[in-house]
Amino acid sequence: MMKIVRIAALSLCLALLVLPSLAIPIFRPAQSGAEYRVLADPPRLFDEDEGVNPDFAGEFEGWLSDHFAFRDAAVWADAQLNYRLLQTSPNADVVVGRDGWLYYAESVPDYTGEGRLTDEELADISDNIAAMAEALEERGASLYVAVIPNKNTVYPQFMPSRFTAREDEGNIARLEAACAELPVTWIDLLGPLREAASADPLVYYRTDTHWNRYGACLAADALLRGMGREGIDFAIGDEERYAQGDLARLMGMPGGLPENAPVPSVDIGLPEADYALHALTVPADGDGRLLVFRDSFGTAIGPYLAQSYEETQLRWENPLEVWHECDDALILIAERNIRMYLSEPPIMDEDGEEYYGEEMDGEEEEWDEEPEEEDFEDEYSDEEDLEDGEEDDGEVFEDGEDDDEDDYEMLQRMREEMRSEEDGF
Repeated sequence: MMKIVRIAALSLCLALLVLPSLAIPIFRPAQSGAEYRVLADPPRLFDEDEGVNPDFAGEFEGWLSDHFAFRDAAVWADAQLNYRLLQTSPNADVVVGRDGWLYYAESVPDYTGEGRLTDEELADISDNIAAMAEALEERGASLYVAVIPNKNTVYPQFMPSRFTAREDEGNIARLEAACAELPVTWIDLLGPLREAASADPLVYYRTDTHWNRYGACLAADALLRGMGREGIDFAIGDEERYAQGDLARLMGMPGGLPENAPVPSVDIGLPEADYALHALTVPADGDGRLLVFRDSFGTAIGPYLAQSYEETQLRWENPLEVWHECDDALILIAERNIRMYLSEPPIMDEDGEEYYGEEMDGEEEEWDEEPEEEDFEDEYSDEEDLEDGEEDDGEVFEDGEDDDEDDYEMLQRMREEMRSEEDGF
């Protein structure tokens, strides 16, 4: 009898090990479906230049790990066990907070103060903004600067107690002080969002890195008023059921943590467009031209800003390109992205010339109009801002530069594959 039991147990173990692999042709995981990342390509047995591919074993292991049958179900089950029972995240890029709140691990250094801009970094950023302001002023345009606070800056009370909040002023306050010395207009978003966050409804999603539509509408109202435009007359309408939180998705639970979110009711027509595009021009019934340098937060706020102008350009890029014609220009980036987007010298003209400051070892460097591919990859290979190092689309910074991989390059790839599912991160 014991022999039969052992044989049965061994057979079951072998089946569990072998069947997921044998079932790959039938039950294939959805490409990037559960974790906001591109799955591994099939391994190459032969290399065109080297014959037998010396990396075949590693490539095969990565491919099999990503493509075995029932993988999405296994990822989902693991995420549910970690989140529901242990209150932890299976993905190091997501921090599980209190009362069901999720935070992006990339924003933790800002919260604790470990990601504080150095004086040298702040000086470089100030130089770059000043150069942009000067170039725009020569064309009769004004430059405005606004920083979108991280979710844990607006809602610190739900952060896990293992993280200690910084005691000094954060990067938003330091950049605001620097901008006071520059020919730009600073527009405060932290004050209005914090004030609104002190009461219901919420201005950020619990399961997403971003503000919800109500938060975006509040911010747009502050921005338009700060740029001398008429504000937005709105009220809180019905709630929406939101199940597309990017942090829940990173944990392997797409659609698994739905929440209710407020939807503003406005008395104006909002221009329709795909505001997730990285380069978008939106016509509307207002007057003047607006140029917005944005990151992923620009997706939700785009229509509220565009309705007030005759033409709005929303550009999600790095480095920032200042040469586009406009009447008003707005730098609108998240707190966690200050270093990444503003430390890079802006492109000053259509031919691709970068700004390098007044002195550069006695002369300016020349901009290569067609940089080599390996140089482009190097620019985005350094990982920035997180505790544990990052994987494909997670953003765990160690020294300050991987936000771009997650918040920029990954989205560009993901949106091509998942445009029908949701707007990304």
